Amino acid sequence: MTNLAIWDTLKGFFLGLYDKFNDFLANTLDIDGRLIDLYQEFIVPLPEVIKIVGIVFTAIIIVLGVLSFVKKMLKLFVVLAVILAIVLILTRL
Repeated sequence: MTNLAIWDTLKGFFLGLYDKFNDFLANTLDIDGRLIDLYQEFIVPLPEVIKIVGIVFTAIIIVLGVLSFVKKMLKLFVVLAVILAIVLILTRL
């Protein structure tokens, strides 16, 4: 048996495991069906004005969350850059 055949066998084994596990989760949890049922039960009966207001507020929350995340990542980048600069200066001496 060649190396290529062994790798193909291993690849097939792991893909088979993934497919079985994915099918098990899809049948057990049925996330798509549950989300669609929730949408049908709670969102569809609402008036359109309430839906628009909900979408606007959700968009505002997402935008503010992304901005907050970017600010924190920028602070982290500055701190890491300062630490790296200090390490480089100390190792050059």
